Amino acid sequence: MTYEERDMSEEDRAVQLLRTMPDEPPSPSTIDIPRTMAEGRRRRRARRWSGGVALAAVTAVAAGGGTVAVAALREPAPPTPAPSPTASTVAAAPAPAAAVPVPKDCTVTLLPSGDIRKALVTSGDPSGRYLAGRVYPPSGVHTVLWKDGVLQPRPPMPGADASWEDINSSGVAVGSSYSGEVQYAYVSPGKSVTRLHGGEASAAAINDAGVIAGALGKPYEGVPAMWPSASAAPVELPLPAGYTAGAAEAIGEDGTIVGTVEKKATEGTGYLWLPGGATRLMPMPTVEGKRATLFWPDSLSNGWVYGRAVLDLQEDGSRRFTSYRYNIATNKYEKLATPLGPPAIGAENGWILGTTGRYEPVLLAGKKVVQLPRYATMKEYQVTALSADGKTAAGYTTDTDDTEGVANRPLRWTCR
Repeated sequence: MTYEERDMSEEDRAVQLLRTMPDEPPSPSTIDIPRTMAEGRRRRRARRWSGGVALAAVTAVAAGGGTVAVAALREPAPPTPAPSPTASTVAAAPAPAAAVPVPKDCTVTLLPSGDIRKALVTSGDPSGRYLAGRVYPPSGVHTVLWKDGVLQPRPPMPGADASWEDINSSGVAVGSSYSGEVQYAYVSPGKSVTRLHGGEASAAAINDAGVIAGALGKPYEGVPAMWPSASAAPVELPLPAGYTAGAAEAIGEDGTIVGTVEKKATEGTGYLWLPGGATRLMPMPTVEGKRATLFWPDSLSNGWVYGRAVLDLQEDGSRRFTSYRYNIATNKYEKLATPLGPPAIGAENGWILGTTGRYEPVLLAGKKVVQLPRYATMKEYQVTALSADGKTAAGYTTDTDDTEGVANRPLRWTCR
């Protein structure tokens, strides 16, 4: 059964997850409600959640301060950032699908989380060495990082609903959290966590040159922005005529930024800020013989934008999703061989990480769908990171069973 047939959305999945919760749970919830909501915010910034007041109440209970007991560990100084490739290198199309190698010998590993069993991965770096995530001690939610599979002694991000949304090959992480109703963006270069300049803001991505992309202002109402460095003041990115809000969501090594822009009282659609100052509204692909309503980008790699076309059918009021990748250099779309649940994360060799309609983790190599191994008897997964070479992926489980007794187990897959 495909996503188009099921008309699945982030809200649908959130509702499905919440239905597994008792009215008054005797222990902390096994469902990562803040993360489920955050994924919806990133993909659909103008959409409001049904039952938002109830969800916010549960989120407030889950979030909190405190520290994680990993101070005894030691982290070496991060390496010098690698130089960025040229724009022509990034814009070039990867090899044809027929030449894409097939992943082999994939294995899955549970990442350590100290004495705290409930944890997840939120992002990873291009090298595959660094992963960022969250753990859920009784005192609340804490951000953590792993290097080569080892939990690091980095301090957690302050605030509620904190999450590291991206990390570069030097181990510099960026993300956001809330202080009351106000959202702030943070950066962590190593043993410290610092708020980015700009006041109310969110940080979504960082490249190996240290350029950060995100948004300024209130959630759903902010404007796209970038920070030239962790210590620099933010720079607003231009919006096209008639558009009032948006957010930058991914950044390439050449400085290409992809995000969404939206008009008043509408949902966002894909937009590009290119090196040299050019900008471009991403065109709408043709779906089922009709022009798509929107395009929602998920990731950016090697000159390709990966995401989903949204088609709203007036005949029955339904909404369909179709997975595509978009070539920036040719301004053309290619439909993926199989529908992938969000996010679809691309690698430089053409591999694409995603989930099937049953939330199973897969790597797509051309037309070949490679099922990633399950952890224990867990059946449902969320993927969140893929290395540039495609050989290291990460994510977490979203269901529970009698063996583990807890959902949200942080995982890393390796293939060759």
